[in-house]
Amino acid sequence: MINDLSAFYSKNALNMKRSEIRELLKYTRKPEIISFAGGLPDPQTFPVKEIEEISCQILREKGNVALQYGPTEGELPLRQEIAKWMAAHKAGINPENIMITSGSQQGLDIIAKVFIDPGDPIIVELPSYIGGLQAFQAYRAKMIGIPQDNDGMKVDKLEKVLARMAKRKKKPKFIYVVPDFQNPSGVTLSLERRKKLLELAYQYQVPIIEDSPYRDLRFTGDDVPPIYSLDTQNQVIVLGTFSKIFCPGLRLAWLMAPAAWTDRMIVSKQSMDLASPTFTQLIAAEYMKRGLLQQQIESIKKLYGQKREVMLKALRKNMPKGVKWTKPEGGLFLWVKLPKNMSANQLFLKAIEENVAYVIGSAFHCDGKGQNTMRLNFSYASEEQIAEGIQRLATMIKKNM
Repeated sequence: MINDLSAFYSKNALNMKRSEIRELLKYTRKPEIISFAGGLPDPQTFPVKEIEEISCQILREKGNVALQYGPTEGELPLRQEIAKWMAAHKAGINPENIMITSGSQQGLDIIAKVFIDPGDPIIVELPSYIGGLQAFQAYRAKMIGIPQDNDGMKVDKLEKVLARMAKRKKKPKFIYVVPDFQNPSGVTLSLERRKKLLELAYQYQVPIIEDSPYRDLRFTGDDVPPIYSLDTQNQVIVLGTFSKIFCPGLRLAWLMAPAAWTDRMIVSKQSMDLASPTFTQLIAAEYMKRGLLQQQIESIKKLYGQKREVMLKALRKNMPKGVKWTKPEGGLFLWVKLPKNMSANQLFLKAIEENVAYVIGSAFHCDGKGQNTMRLNFSYASEEQIAEGIQRLATMIKKNM
């Protein structure tokens, strides 16, 4: 019998970390707990009847294709529909530059696998999406965090970091940003900063990874063009997903990149799962072809916009002085900052005792900081639960200030 099973793990496997969010969610299973911890869409937004009808049609008319293996890059009808969708922001989008992935997390893993060698530096936001941090950590990247404010990543700080790295002749493999209603903070990268980000990427010859699962879910304010629409030198890789604007159970997302990079990513995906499910791809393609996706998005925006207002109102009403929060114009999340001497990590179990849950902010920091921050989700809980849950959370914070 082998005594030490871990002795057989690869260095990459030993470097992998459990998702702090997934671990904490174990505490939220009790029915009496109001959870702001997950990033789950509201199930009442799922277009069940439409999917049922489309599924039956596909099985009747294309069953032999829908239930078969498909090409690694994805079904052409879906890639064509996505190209049309993205062309609303930039003309000339080519389906050949688009690859379908099994959720955007697979896209992040593919990017990490293709670009990162152990020890390679990459630039991320501070805080940043935990799924991205996990994917990059698994391939042993050296993550350099750039702080953000209410206008997104501080590009003046980024400029200084890139200049220092250039002097040492060590450029980052890429800059990873979630520019629209960021997960976790809810803030949006301003147009001015998007332009400056591209300028720096061109100057230092660094790719940009634009991860934008939420940009279509804007409730208020003026639209800001996606980074790829401003790109004139083919240096932006885009990650998109149907999980937040359609339904996550289909496990469909996409990557758009320059042709040479797309080809290498297709090769990478072949060793993972050969191809994403043909059946769900054809469902999504037909749904888009019928023009139903925009209607779906409008319905989601109305529902989530109302829930966001309920949460903001409850925060204003209940939170004590010294607690601050972002006011996102869209998306699924907002960010709460406690006084510096308080730890959201230490308060988590006390919140569970009050039957309310959140995600600790330090999980989103590549440097382990952000102990006094937390992420709240407003898409899943009902309006009544949001009002009650924020009151419970505020009560717990007041007790421990």
